[in-house]
Amino acid sequence: MNKIHRLFRALACVVALAGCALLAHAGDRVILKSGKIVEGTIVREVDGAVFVDTVVGGVKLQEMYGPNEISKIERDVAAPAPKADPVSNAPAPVAHKSGVPKACVITMGDEENGHMVGIYMTADILHRAIPALEEELGNDHTGVVVLRFHSGGGMGLEVQRISDVIQNELKPRFRVVGWIESAISAAAMSSHCLEEIYFTTQGNYGACVGFYGSLDKPVEGRELQDSLFEMEKISARGGYDPLIMRAMQVQQELSAHIDENGEVHWYPDITSGEIVVNRPKAILTFNAVTAAKVKFSKGTADSLEELQRAMGYQELEWVGKRVKGVPWPVSKAEKMQMDFRHQVHDDELRTNEYYTTYGLNVQAAANEQDRQKRGAFVGRARTCLDRIKHMVKNNPAFRLTIFGGRERYNDWLEEQEKLLKRLTK
Repeated sequence: MNKIHRLFRALACVVALAGCALLAHAGDRVILKSGKIVEGTIVREVDGAVFVDTVVGGVKLQEMYGPNEISKIERDVAAPAPKADPVSNAPAPVAHKSGVPKACVITMGDEENGHMVGIYMTADILHRAIPALEEELGNDHTGVVVLRFHSGGGMGLEVQRISDVIQNELKPRFRVVGWIESAISAAAMSSHCLEEIYFTTQGNYGACVGFYGSLDKPVEGRELQDSLFEMEKISARGGYDPLIMRAMQVQQELSAHIDENGEVHWYPDITSGEIVVNRPKAILTFNAVTAAKVKFSKGTADSLEELQRAMGYQELEWVGKRVKGVPWPVSKAEKMQMDFRHQVHDDELRTNEYYTTYGLNVQAAANEQDRQKRGAFVGRARTCLDRIKHMVKNNPAFRLTIFGGRERYNDWLEEQEKLLKRLTK
């Protein structure tokens, strides 16, 4: 096997990755030809390329942009004063009134960037937002966190992690409620630990059948049993009868009876209760009407005012800044979620670019006899490798979706470091 083949054996385990708009500290500003503006601190410049220190979703990153990507560079730019961008249906932030609880909305997925559980909705970014939540809502346990779900599902392995952050980290600090725009499959499972769930009029919740990569291969056997058991435990966290989630996972008949005290009783058939909830050979999905009928939903709300009334508050202080196109004030914690999804989306789009450019520079270095020129190619390859590392640091889920797991990613990274070191000799 020749030298190039030996070097490129180390590259074979990578699959396509991907990328988003960057936000950073004020100081320098790089305006890209795509129209994107990157704000941060330029720490290095090599052959027209710039390296920018930035922060995305609370994670410090360093990004490189080549001369062909850059339209303009502005240095030592003063940070602009934040501007309120009025939105007709977003209540204006007000000065805090003594005794008025503070509240914020945290979006769990969006249509523009992404909503897949485990990629765009992760336990890690939700955990990172806790200091910002405590800063804005206080730590006296009166703060209200509204988790607005907009997701068609995703990776089942992230469900327990998200549930753990909600149960063990958010709920002890705040009143945490779910506001369901759409919570399908893993999204419904992730929110099922919440005792308070509200729907929008178009909300839907359920259809939690797992699949092996494609819709014609549903999860079965031991994996299905493990999932059913996991959701029994998560159901207990939210105070729900496990039959509800079971009917969302398998073809489980389900009926309900509401007694004279308003208590709901659930039955694993369609004859014991007067309300038929799930018929034979069906998978349960609630909408706003059916969820309210059996008291799974605590209420239906399409605006903050309606949600506030449904939660029993006469007044709440919704913290954050007004942003055009967003129907609620954007808090610091919510901004972290938005920035995170932007970054992940951008990384996904640019993954092939990262890897292809990396491979081309490694190949060029392997073929270059002049040591100085070979070093330049290695430097460019390392820049691309750094981009991949930063992408994974921002979203650890890429270790699984791209490389097949933490150990495989670490092994691949170690191999690439050795490869680049050999090429510098």
